[in-house]
Amino acid sequence: MKRIIFLTCFLCFYFTLQAQFITENTAIGVSFSGLGDNTAFHWEALDGAGGYSSRGYHSFGITYIRPLSNKFHLETGVEYSKYTYRFSNSSLGPDNLPHNAYLSLIEIPITARFNFCQYFFLNGGLLLDFDIIEDKHLDNQTGIGTMLGIGVKYNFKKIPVGLFVNPYVKYRPLIPFTKEKYHLRTMDSGFRIGVVYNW
Repeated sequence: MKRIIFLTCFLCFYFTLQAQFITENTAIGVSFSGLGDNTAFHWEALDGAGGYSSRGYHSFGITYIRPLSNKFHLETGVEYSKYTYRFSNSSLGPDNLPHNAYLSLIEIPITARFNFCQYFFLNGGLLLDFDIIEDKHLDNQTGIGTMLGIGVKYNFKKIPVGLFVNPYVKYRPLIPFTKEKYHLRTMDSGFRIGVVYNW
């Protein structure tokens, strides 16, 4: 018990000291994602399962960035995303024409940023996804996903506004909240563009 109390006090003291040397500001902003590729697939090769190809997507989000030190930031927020896929399955015969399938998600990212070379950062972490589409064309994507990206940022000197561009890859669900024997997974890659206000 004494070790836990000591460790807790040490961590609080450490982060208090770190906060005194942080030159970065807390930021809140908006972002748009797209200009990339989205796909859906099974981990296993399934005979007669058909295939999904990309038909585009877009996401809008609110971003909150909190510095933990000059190098590390915590990033979270909320995003709404809509995906379109083209499903085709030739094994079902000529009457089964290819058609569009859709996915809509509310996503809460919990990621860390590592800043380097003044204008660049690496980011990655977990995604908490909620599948909100009513007409299910894909397996439910509610669960925990993951993402990894690299980006460039610029903070204006005369106004408290910053910009960032963040190429990324997302994979979901790493841990699904619904039970499927052969769960359909989704992956997307693209660019996230954001504008933030620095407090």
